[in-house]
Amino acid sequence: MAKTIKKVTVMGGGNGGFAVSADLTLRGFEVTLYESPAFAASIAKIKDDHTIHLDDTFCPEHSGTAVLANVTTDLDEALAEADIILPVSPAYSQEAVAKSLVPHLKEGMVICLTPGSCGGGLVYAKIFHDAGVLDKVKICEMSTLPYATRKVNDNTVRILLEVPKIYFAAFPAKYNQEMFDLVSQLYPAIVLFKDVLETALNNGNIDSHPTPVVLNAGKIEYYKKHWHYKEGITPSVAKVNYAVNKERQEICKAFGYEPIDIMQRLVETGYCKPADTLYDMYRTSEGIFMDISGPDDLSGRYLTEDAPCSLVFCANLAKQVGVPTPLMDSVANLASALRSENYWETGRTLDKVGLDGKSVEEIKEFLQEGYK
Repeated sequence: MAKTIKKVTVMGGGNGGFAVSADLTLRGFEVTLYESPAFAASIAKIKDDHTIHLDDTFCPEHSGTAVLANVTTDLDEALAEADIILPVSPAYSQEAVAKSLVPHLKEGMVICLTPGSCGGGLVYAKIFHDAGVLDKVKICEMSTLPYATRKVNDNTVRILLEVPKIYFAAFPAKYNQEMFDLVSQLYPAIVLFKDVLETALNNGNIDSHPTPVVLNAGKIEYYKKHWHYKEGITPSVAKVNYAVNKERQEICKAFGYEPIDIMQRLVETGYCKPADTLYDMYRTSEGIFMDISGPDDLSGRYLTEDAPCSLVFCANLAKQVGVPTPLMDSVANLASALRSENYWETGRTLDKVGLDGKSVEEIKEFLQEGYK
């Protein structure tokens, strides 16, 4: 029987960290919000009174004033009594967050990446393994944030959507049921997948983020005001998104996962309503996609996070198992050129997640059993 979760430590003071902290507090959990001293400004307005306001504009059921148990930049203090640790951070910062945890890990700690994005759980496991502390912790991840959310100001966050179906798995997968029973206390919407590669390959950012930014790069730079979904995803751009989605599904098939089409996933996760085309489906997302502004320059996370950490991860994995991904490769190449950075070198390469050189069968065994 899973232990009862009472005390939760959330790592990260961005949109997601605020939403997770406020919502869990209002649902009765004792939440400590931690932010790195380097980013202390993001929690400065709530450091003293520990108060986050949940705006009721789109989700009245997720609104109110949440007084957190603690808000701190001291990691030892943040982790001292945590029943579970929820890192809520961009994929490109997962290595740094994992390394910051290494000196503070204690026997029996549970870390649930919220989200894992593409391979986040594997990144944490590799870093912990190399540091000799992996045996102290159990790692699991959600494929996506539990909410579509944006900060309104320095102490207020707005939840646009609570995701009704969240793909979930543990690493190694032999702990799947144990971790599912634990984390479902926080998020009953989680659905157990085979392993963390299946959750990674069904991260929606792969299909929906980098391609439209690359195809709208001139418009974004010229006007410096952009609406990714409302303006950037035209009928033709949506066709390219859909083609990238088909490549992603071929990678899923190579590992024996049931392919989940982007249109199926957008409905399952609550972002869109059914429609005949992907473009029409995006347009049904009133109050969510249609109301999310940005990116207003090419440094936005839709490009700088999801090209190197999602597309490059998927394309590298595909190359290793013999699946062609010409569109993913093209978008990653163009993203690299736009940013003057070789994402094939700086992005999520397979050596960073412990999968380099492994066959499909070896990867599947590794995902189930972990490091030996």
